[in-house]
This record gives sequence, structure tokens and C-alpha cells, in this order.
Amino acid sequence: MRMLRFLSHLAANAKFRLKLIVSYCLLVTFIILILGFAYHQISARNMLRNVQESLGNIVLNNNQLLDEKLRDIHAKSEVLPIDNDLYEVIAKVDPHDNESQLKADRRITAILFQYFGGDADIYSSFILTPEYTYGNAERMYVPPEGFFRSDLYRASIIYQGDLVWVPTYSFADAFGEHEMTGFPYEYEKLMSGVKELNLTYIDEQGVFHSLPPDRTRPVLMLSFRTDYVEKLFADYVHRSKLQGLTYGIIDYSGSVVVASDAKLAGTRQAPAWLKEAFEMKQGSFQKVIDGRKRLIAFHQMESTGWMSYIEIPVEDALQGLESIRSYSVLFLAAMLLVSALLAYMLSIYITKPIIRIKKAIKMMERGNFRVRIPEHGRDELGELIRMFNQMNGQIHALIEENYASRLREKESELMALNLQLNPHFLYNTLTTLYWIAVENNQHEMSRIMLNLAEMLQTSTRNKNETWPLATDLDWLNKYVYIMSSRYENMIETRMEVDETLLGMEVPKLFLQPFVENAIIHGLAERESGGIIVIKGWSGPDAICFSVEDNGCGISKERLDKLKSGEVRSTGMANVEKRIKLLYGPLYGLDIQSGKEGGTRVLIRLGRHPDPGSATQVS
Repeated sequence: MRMLRFLSHLAANAKFRLKLIVSYCLLVTFIILILGFAYHQISARNMLRNVQESLGNIVLNNNQLLDEKLRDIHAKSEVLPIDNDLYEVIAKVDPHDNESQLKADRRITAILFQYFGGDADIYSSFILTPEYTYGNAERMYVPPEGFFRSDLYRASIIYQGDLVWVPTYSFADAFGEHEMTGFPYEYEKLMSGVKELNLTYIDEQGVFHSLPPDRTRPVLMLSFRTDYVEKLFADYVHRSKLQGLTYGIIDYSGSVVVASDAKLAGTRQAPAWLKEAFEMKQGSFQKVIDGRKRLIAFHQMESTGWMSYIEIPVEDALQGLESIRSYSVLFLAAMLLVSALLAYMLSIYITKPIIRIKKAIKMMERGNFRVRIPEHGRDELGELIRMFNQMNGQIHALIEENYASRLREKESELMALNLQLNPHFLYNTLTTLYWIAVENNQHEMSRIMLNLAEMLQTSTRNKNETWPLATDLDWLNKYVYIMSSRYENMIETRMEVDETLLGMEVPKLFLQPFVENAIIHGLAERESGGIIVIKGWSGPDAICFSVEDNGCGISKERLDKLKSGEVRSTGMANVEKRIKLLYGPLYGLDIQSGKEGGTRVLIRLGRHPDPGSATQVS
């Protein structure tokens, strides 16, 4: 608070030129910051979307390559159990004769090469029996006793003749080769596909043959090194040069097949988002991991059901925004410099006329009211100088006229007092005429005089804009009586007003102009039978009154001109203006005239005067 008061005091005492320069610079800075922030947000969103699409495409393409490879291997493995040569070799081999097993190994190795030898990505291919491992053992050797005790063999049994892929595992741990633990070798970690081979054979006579039931079925084992799968991701990492990028493939149980961190391969360290990813199967989302927001793109492989993913910190994906920030700062500095220069030039243009006015005011303080400022330009400042010169000239004239003005005010007060006596004089005069008519037995004339005097007295005593409806109707009855006397009782007037409305406040004499128009313009030419009906009722959203006659009516052309305002009726215009001032623009008049004659005026009043309108009236 103290700092705010200090800044407020400083701003209040600063020169106008300084205020203008600072405010202009602050305005430009604010605009640039807003635009820079918006541009930064839009750029970040677009860049993040592009990175997200790129990661998704890489994961999808890698999966498609792997799926195509594994589907091809799966198709070849489906043909292997019905290969006649393989059946013949396995069926005839003597498990207790080394020479027989060596001959069988050469033939089976040739058969495996026929099926899988053209695929350089397959690290090794074997057919294993409890007695012997058949296949090319140049790269690696799988001990049969270790294999048939391993999870790989159990997986082949569970899937009953279908090829199943086993996630990355440790060769030494899987096959019980513990003496190899701690020594580096190139097939330390593998991922393998295993399949129990239910070998069958149909001879030339059409007889179906299979291995004896008591004989253990051989198992096909195809292995890949993890670097084969990993290189698909590693190529993208090398090309993208994105820092902090990680990747991997994980099966549904959480076993890591491959990972950017080689130590994780073969372990069970599934990320927390894995279950959600398997539910979505493919896509991307952002997650907070170890306090950092990370973008994750993922896709489930069709052949194995494993989940491939690429993960990158969001700030690393947006590292290209650093240049945008630098350019924004430079742009802001340049704009501030230009703004300060423009503000200084503008301040000179604005403050120079103000300084002239300030000097002129000081001369006026000394009594010199004839000072004039040179007028230049037609803008607001030029207009201000012209108005100052006019004001300065008028001040001198006003000082001279001050005494005379006071005398005129006193004369006006005396005149107003005299005018207040006029209504009272007229009322006394009408009363005198009333008694003269009574003394001369002119009863009709005396009643007219009495009604006129009471009408005058009622009007002059009430100074308000409104009065009770009962007062207005009483005044109207006296007026109708006078007009009926003039037209020798050719006009009949009916009043059908809801008695509950008699106490409400209404605009003074709001019905009289319409009754007068009905008599003078609508019924004046009738010799008899003229009827005027005055009604009043409470509507759903207004208090309504109507004045209806059976006179000659109003032509459509004149009625249209009255409604459009092209032709104005002084009395009706006065009433409508007062109603709108008192109750608001939703209320007023509506004039209707039938084709066969007659006119109906509908007047809508509010239930209470509108407060805003009442202020305007006062």
C-alpha cells in the first residue's frame, strides 16, 4: 500500500509530458506483451501438435515394420509342422545315437535355413527336443535341458501349437547358465518366438502319420537380439536430435522388451500410464512424471500385442521457442525506442498550446482580460484556444453586466408575484359572473360559470404532474357539461371506469384532448345521436383507458400521418410525451378508426411512474 501511495503521489506531481511519454510506452509494452504471449501460446501449441504427430507416426511406422516381419515369420512357422522332410527326420532320429543326431542336425539346419535363412534379422533359429538342439549353433547354443525347464517351453505348451513371442529375457537366467552371469556376450538379452511343433505327415497312400503320443513334441525357437528392434527407434532419435527423448516396447504384464535405457530391457518396470495406454491401444497424451510434464505417443502392435511408445519432456519438444522469445525481446526493445521518440514528439505538439493557455491564465489573474492566444489548426487544441479567447472576452462583458443582471432578476421576481395573482383574479371574476347569472335567473349560464370556476380552481391549486383519477374525471365531467351545453345536448357521454382505479395517480387532464377532438372533429357535424364512451380498466401489464366515438372517423391517410408523426396534434402529442416521460417508452397512445366511421383512442399507463422518467421530468 505504501508503494502504491508513493507511485500515486509521484504520478500526480509529474509533468504532463512525462506522463504522456510513460503512458504511451506502457501502452505499447502492454500490447506487445499481449501479442507476444498470444503468438508464443499459438506457436507452442502448433509445435507441440507437430511433435505429437511426428512421434505418433514414428511409433506407427516402427510397429508396422515389426508387425510385417513377425507376421511373415508366423506364416512360415505355420507351414513347418506339415513339412514332410522335417517329420521324416524327427521321426527316424535315434535319440541315443550321436551319429544319427548329427545327421539329423545337418538336415534340420538345412530345413530351417530354407524357411528362415533369408531373414538376416533373425539372430538364431532352433528346433529343440529333450535330447538335442537342432540348428546352426555358430552364434549361440541353447542347452536342451535348460530350455525344457524354462518359461519359454512353458509358454509354447500353453499356446498349444501357436507361435508365441516371449519378451526380452536374460539368456543366462532363462536357461540356468549361471556361470555366464557377469560376463559380456552378444546374445546376453534376447526376445524369442517359440512354437510347439505337432508334426504330421500324409504318405502316398493317404495315410495320416504323427509322432507317438509318448514322445515329447519338438519346439521351434526363433530369437532376435534387442538391438534389432531398438535400431528402429534409435534412427529416429539420431535424426530428430531431441534431448530427453526415451522410447521402449512393453508387454501387457509390464515386461520391458526394449528401452532407450538398455538396463531396463528384460525387467518389469512398467510406467504408471501403461494400463491407460492399453485401454486406448493407440494415441498420445501428456503426463506429469517425476515433476516434469511429458508427451507420450504410443501404439499397440497387432502381431504381439506389445505397446510401443516414445516419450519426451514437453519443454524439450518446445526448445525451438527459445528463438521466438529472443526475437520478441528484440522487437519489444525496438518498439519501446520508437514509442518513446513518438511520444516525445507528440508531447511537444500537445503541451505547447497548453503552456500558452497557462501563461494567458496568469495574465488574467492580474486583471488583463483582453489577452488573446494566436489560433492555429482546427483540432481539439485549436478549438480549446478559440473557446478560451471567447471566454476571456465574455468574462469582461459579464462583469460589466453583473449589476444590471441583478436588477433584472429583482424585476423578474416582482413580475412572477404579479402573475401569481392572475388565476385568483379570474376565479373571483367567474364567481361574480355566476352570482349575476343567478340573480337574473339564467340557471344554465350560472351552472356553466360555476363549472368553469371550479375547473380553474382545481387546475391552479394542483402544481404536480399527476393527480387522482377521480379528480381528473370530475374535471372532465365539468368540461363535458360545458361542451354539451354548447352543442345543445346533441352529444351523450358515458363513463365506464373501474371504481378500483379512482384512487390511482394519473397525468393531469390526460383524457380531455381526446374528448375535445371527438366533439369538435368527430361529432360536430352530427345533428343528434353523438356518443362518446370513456372506459378504464386494469390490463395484465398496464392500466388502460379508451375514448371512443361514433363520429365521422379519420381517413387512413391522415391516420398514417398521425402515427408516423408527419402530422402532429398538439393536445395528443402533449399527452403522449407526458405519459412516456412519467412511465417509460413502453406506454403511450394508439389511435384506431373504422371503415364505417368512429374513432377509438387507446391510452396505456404504467401502474406506477418510472423512477428514471420521474427524474427526467423534474
